[in-house]
Amino acid sequence: MRQALALHQAGRLADAEALYRQVLAARADHAAALHFLGLLLHQSGRSADGLALMQRSVKAQPGNVDFLNNLGTALRDVGQVKAAAEQFRKAVALKPDHGAARDNLGTVEKQLGRFEAAEAVFRGTIGRNPFHTRARLGLADTLQEAGRIDKALAAFGEALTIRPKDAELLHGMGVALMEKGDLAGAADHFRRALAIDPSQAKSWQMLSQVKPQRERDEELAAMEAVHGRAPAGSLARMQLSYGLGKAHDDLKDYGRAFDFFLEGNAIRRKDIAYDGVKTRAEFEAMKATFTAEFFDKHRPSDISDDTPIFVVGMPRSGTTLIEQIIASHPQVYGAGELTILKTAVGKGFPLDMKGGFPAGIAAMPDKAFAEAGQDYLAMLHTRYPDWRHVTDKMPGNFMLIGFLHLMLPKAKIVHCARNAVATCLSIFKTNFRGDGHLYSYDLEELADFHNLYTDMMRHWQAVLPGVVHDVRYEDFVADQEAETRALIDWLGLPWNDAVLAFHKADRQVRTASAAQVRQPMYKGSVDLWTRYGDKLEPLIERLT
Repeated sequence: MRQALALHQAGRLADAEALYRQVLAARADHAAALHFLGLLLHQSGRSADGLALMQRSVKAQPGNVDFLNNLGTALRDVGQVKAAAEQFRKAVALKPDHGAARDNLGTVEKQLGRFEAAEAVFRGTIGRNPFHTRARLGLADTLQEAGRIDKALAAFGEALTIRPKDAELLHGMGVALMEKGDLAGAADHFRRALAIDPSQAKSWQMLSQVKPQRERDEELAAMEAVHGRAPAGSLARMQLSYGLGKAHDDLKDYGRAFDFFLEGNAIRRKDIAYDGVKTRAEFEAMKATFTAEFFDKHRPSDISDDTPIFVVGMPRSGTTLIEQIIASHPQVYGAGELTILKTAVGKGFPLDMKGGFPAGIAAMPDKAFAEAGQDYLAMLHTRYPDWRHVTDKMPGNFMLIGFLHLMLPKAKIVHCARNAVATCLSIFKTNFRGDGHLYSYDLEELADFHNLYTDMMRHWQAVLPGVVHDVRYEDFVADQEAETRALIDWLGLPWNDAVLAFHKADRQVRTASAAQVRQPMYKGSVDLWTRYGDKLEPLIERLT
């Protein structure tokens, strides 16, 4: 086993695999051989077989904390986050001071949206070791994702007093400051991070987001040099490509900008499993379920609560701008991109429901929608108990408008629309967090998805006339006050001049538009796409 482990650590995977298999041929229940062969298979792309072996090793030695932690890490790698969390919890229960398992548990709890649980794990780790940087970073990130930006900034500040030259902490503080609206402070922290680690690609990318590139300067040259040294196809190369694309877009060098965006998207796309055919089927199934006949048969719930204001549409279509305007009103809290609607719908109408999802919904009683509405409101009021209205700006909720109408008939739904080519180009220029926009990294797939979205919105307008209020980005840019007054009036809110100064609102913005919404409206963004010329032909030809 020692020789096999040494070969494994040295990267000689074929030789290590052969030795592991020799051990297992002699003793089929050898726990270490099972575990590390499984780990090797996972690392070499054979995760299904590898996980099966690792699970056998954990059954053989259920008290082996390292086995549990490794299995959890492998499960997380393949997207089985809940199963991963279970393994990490077992490891921490057996050995509360196991640093790696605690870090991993906190990370997956945060990933699952269990912010209080994640915070408890990270604070527990810090209590055991005040100098544990990863736990402090995890705590600050958790508070940030939970929308507690001031506490997140305090946590970053506390961590930086202990490790003032930690590039990761400085970067995290920069992102938090950007979301808070302090763009100068954010730029300063990204620069401080890069002074310590000039190769930290994500800091270059974020600096480009908060810094207007007015001329070719030393920072741009340095970013280009780091990009040139980054391995082709690497994460760093991708992040630097997006950063350089933004910088050259600022410089109006649209040809070079597009080439950088094209490279960044191609790198991101190669690691994504996106199925356009399956996506089209999901859209068609939703339309086939929520028909005019369906709404003739089903009555909306009698829930009168109108607290939520839903803002939907394609990303980069103005959803963040419209939420920022609405949330500038003193009666409204801007909660950003909430996942609680998906949670409520998933609980009431699970994917394995009788008849399948969504077809089985047609046979559900009206009370199921009322119950889902109450579940949503319970989660919303628990998080934001003192607000008259709360915005829920999850763009993809446009797919769930049929549910919304039956669950919460008094809630307002605002749909943001923008020129299709402008929307798609803006999406293509964005390296999104997480995996919520898998269609966005290939121009033809992006066009296909936009076509599906457009068709879906036409469907809702046909079967639910008057339920959704449409706003156009271009109209707001052309006449901000008139459009804002019309929107505020439709929402039933009393007029307040603060909504015209949306860029001054002191609230956290966690989307790709975090820097843009801190600026007054400008007309230059409306026809920017025309300056990319024939680069966008594959997109334009495919858009309907």
